[in-house]
Amino acid sequence: MPKKSPPSSSELEFKSYHDYNGDRPVQTLIFHNNGSSWWIKVVVDWSLPQVIVDLGYLQRRSIPRRFLEAVDFGQLRLLEDTVTMITLNLTKQSQNSITIRDGYQTSANYFISAAGQMCYEITEDPKRVTYPTLDRNKCLPTVEASSLQNIEAIAPRVSTVIFKQQKFAFKTIDHPIYEPGDTDHILDEIDALTQLHGQPNIGQLVGLVVSDNPYKTYQSTDLPVVVRGFLLEYYPKGSLEQIIAEDKLRNGSLLIQWALQIVRALESLHKRGRSHLDIKPSNIVFDDSEDAILIDISGTGGYTLEWISPEMHIYLQQDGEIAAANAPFGMRIATDCWAYGRVLSTIAEKSDIRASEMLQSVANDLTVAGLEARISLRDALTKLEEKNDERWP
Repeated sequence: MPKKSPPSSSELEFKSYHDYNGDRPVQTLIFHNNGSSWWIKVVVDWSLPQVIVDLGYLQRRSIPRRFLEAVDFGQLRLLEDTVTMITLNLTKQSQNSITIRDGYQTSANYFISAAGQMCYEITEDPKRVTYPTLDRNKCLPTVEASSLQNIEAIAPRVSTVIFKQQKFAFKTIDHPIYEPGDTDHILDEIDALTQLHGQPNIGQLVGLVVSDNPYKTYQSTDLPVVVRGFLLEYYPKGSLEQIIAEDKLRNGSLLIQWALQIVRALESLHKRGRSHLDIKPSNIVFDDSEDAILIDISGTGGYTLEWISPEMHIYLQQDGEIAAANAPFGMRIATDCWAYGRVLSTIAEKSDIRASEMLQSVANDLTVAGLEARISLRDALTKLEEKNDERWP
C-alpha cells in the first residue's frame, strides 16, 4: 500500500511541461524527499481564465510551477515505482483538498488562490513510458545507461553517444513524443535486429542499454533491471535523404551498387517473414565504405504516408484504427516493393544518364498503378543485376 511520506526537507525536479493552446496545463516532475523519489504528472482538468491562456509560454509555465512548489506532496498518498497522475479539478466539496505549505498561502498565484476549491484524484499515469524488464534468457550484450556519453540528437528518439571511446547510435524508449505502444515497437526492432544479426546492409545491434528502473522510489528496493533502449553501429556517411538534398550528381556505378544493396537487405527481411513498412531515404544510411545500410527495421513503428502504396492507402482509409503493421503480409510486402521503386526514382534523379535510365526503368515496373502489373522484388533484383552487368561489365 502506498505510504505517506514523513515531513522533511524536499525538492522538486521539474521535467516536461505542455498545455493545449495555453489551457489545461500538464506538468511532470520528480518529488525528492529524504533520499526517495516519486515521479508525478499533475493534470489541470478545467479551463483556465483567458488572461492566463493569453500569456506567453514561459509565463504560463511559471504559474503552475510556482503553485506546485507550494503543494505539500508529502501529505499525498503517492504511488511507488511508477508515475503518479494527480488530476486537479474545481469543486465545492472539501474532501481530497490540496494542502498548501506554510508560507505560501498568501502568494499571489491563480492556482494557490484556488487551492481551497480544488480536489484531486490519484491514479497511475496510463501514458507513462513503460520500460520492459531485461529478459536475460535472450543472452544479448548489455550496456549500462550511465556509461554512455551523450553527444547530440539526430532524430526524435535517436542520439549519438560515446561508449568505450567509440561512437554509436542510441535509440531510446523514452523520448519527447512517446506514445503507448512505442515500447513494443522498440522490442520488435530488437527482435528483428537479433534475427538479422550479421546480415549485410542492415543496421547492426551492438547491445541493449539497461539501468535500474527510473521510477524506483526507494533506493533500497530490489527491482529488476529494465531496458532503456539499444545501441546500434553508427554510420558516419549520412543518409540518402541528405545526399538527395545535395545539388550534385553521383557516380552511376555507386548508385547502382546502393540500389542492389538496398534490395538485397529488403529481400532478407521478407525471407524471414518481416516487412519494413517505412522504406524512405532517411532510413537508408551509409557506412565508412559508402555501402548502403537499411535501418529502422521493426516493421511496426509506423509509416510515412507518401511512402506507402496506393492499395495500402485504401486499406488504411477503411478504418482509421487499423495499423499498417496489421495488414495482410502480402500487402505489406507490396508496400515495401512500391516504396523501394520510389526510392529508385529518387536516386535516378541524382544519376548520370546511363544509370538514371536503368534505375528509372526498374522503378517504373515497381510502381505501376495496378498491383498485378508490378514486378516482384526478386525480379527487380534480377533486372538490376543484368543491366549492371551490361553497362558496367
